[in-house]
Amino acid sequence: MNLEKLKRVGTIKRFAKGDFICYEGEIGTEMFIILSGQVGIYGNSFKGVQEKFAVLGSGEFFGEMSMLDDLPRSASGIAESPVIVLSIAKENFQLLIKEMPDMAFAIMTGLSRRIRRLEAKLLEDCNEAPVVAKAIEEAASVKVSEPAPAETPATISPVVKTEQVVAIDLLPEGHKHYGVVAPETHKNFYYEKQVTCPVCNGEFITKNPRMTKIRLERRENDLREVYVDFDPLWYNIRTCPYCLYSENYNDFDKIKRLSPEGLRSYQEKALKLHGKVTLPPPEPLSIDRVFLSYYLAIYFAGDEQENPLNIAKLYMALSWLYQDVGDEELYRRSWNLAFDYYYQAYYGSSKAKLKPEHEQQLCLILGELYLRKGEINEALKHFYGAIRRLDGTAFYNNLARDRYMEVKEQRK
Repeated sequence: MNLEKLKRVGTIKRFAKGDFICYEGEIGTEMFIILSGQVGIYGNSFKGVQEKFAVLGSGEFFGEMSMLDDLPRSASGIAESPVIVLSIAKENFQLLIKEMPDMAFAIMTGLSRRIRRLEAKLLEDCNEAPVVAKAIEEAASVKVSEPAPAETPATISPVVKTEQVVAIDLLPEGHKHYGVVAPETHKNFYYEKQVTCPVCNGEFITKNPRMTKIRLERRENDLREVYVDFDPLWYNIRTCPYCLYSENYNDFDKIKRLSPEGLRSYQEKALKLHGKVTLPPPEPLSIDRVFLSYYLAIYFAGDEQENPLNIAKLYMALSWLYQDVGDEELYRRSWNLAFDYYYQAYYGSSKAKLKPEHEQQLCLILGELYLRKGEINEALKHFYGAIRRLDGTAFYNNLARDRYMEVKEQRK
């Protein structure tokens, strides 16, 4: 690289170890050339956990896609060490290409590699093309419908008609139209991203919570995390507006790893919903759409009995949402169902797959739910079981010890 030429079109920037150089989900206005140090490329995952995709070093560049389109960044760049970069603003990109044609060639080479990987993936999928094509053709006909008329009775969900609830057993009896919409403050804590549905290949825009920007207000005894001016529960489930496949946004693409037969079961489930379910509009985002997304996620997760923890988490989140809208009956129903699946996860065959800190979490949650059931001895037993001095996490050790002592004192 000719550093002098680069300096004429860019700006030197320095970052300390751990600094964010760019954020996933933001609209990029610059690309970066690394002059010294190392930069980790990360993607946001559930509850702020980051997955590292690559580590780039001196002479390499990132953020170049921002020079070519106005779409959100697909990853974050974080300094792995003290880093010096040259920032090239979008308005100087053409000047860079003019001054250094070899840079244009380097960018084209990088894009070519991405295209070749995509071509390889498409060829890999050709063997299952007939099944996928049929699913796409039929599932794509499931359109995002208009919300129900205003005269719909409050006792009947405007999302799924009464006879359809019976047919696909999606929404529980007593579920209502709640009419709550997301507050304006939520807009400050999510980013929009275009994604492709792994079931029907439809493309759509989704909202992902930006967990690195939100601030925790408190953690409740049942481990619900409450944040300032934002509720991630509204955005944790991603729903395809065409075939209605729903899953936690962090696991949305996991079924791509399934065999053709495994993927076909999801396509068949999606086709059963065709013409039977009406998805409320995404704007303004309503709690009714959020509820339906969670129940769709449970519907698609129905075959995951070997991992009941996934379904337990969905029902627990539903209980919190029902509590927020003041529906005590469905709040109780949801946490009782969550209890059943948490119990199965802790005492069933899947326990062997749990890490120590996950076992602690399960003990704490089961303890709280036993308290709600009025079974104090069982609650104390599980709180005590969460205290694991050797292989446990200190935070959960302390929380379990505190809850054990609190409940024991209240019992006197």
